[in-house]
Parts: sequence; structure tokens; C-alpha cells
Amino acid sequence: VPDDVSVVGFDDLPEVRWCSPPLTTVRQPLAEMGMLAARTVLRLARGEQVESPRVELATELVIRDSAAPV
Repeated sequence: VPDDVSVVGFDDLPEVRWCSPPLTTVRQPLAEMGMLAARTVLRLARGEQVESPRVELATELVIRDSAAPV
């Protein structure tokens, strides 16, 4: 890694910075995901309609040394 194969993880856990090589990862907006999930559960509990059954949130690619350049 990354000469023969590139490796990309998901969630950007703090430990991946200290891997060898540091892991390229996709960072998710966890706080926003939790807030939207809680809001949806509360609306459903009150018998209200949810805004949408699907919500897309922005993610961020954090490039580190486990992925070769294109």
C-alpha cells in the first residue's frame, strides 16, 4: 500500500492517522447525522410526516498516504 493497491476507509476514526501508512478516508458529518436522526424519530413519535425518506449530507475525502495519486 499504496504501490500495488490503494486503501480507503470510511468514518475517519482518530486512530487511522497513526496507521502505517496513514489511511485515506471518507469523513462523514456525524453530529449532523445524529441531529437529523433524532429530529426524524421525534417527528415520527408525534405522528408527523418526515420531510423525506432519504437525506444526503456532504462528505469529505481526507487524502493520506494509503492511496496512490491518480
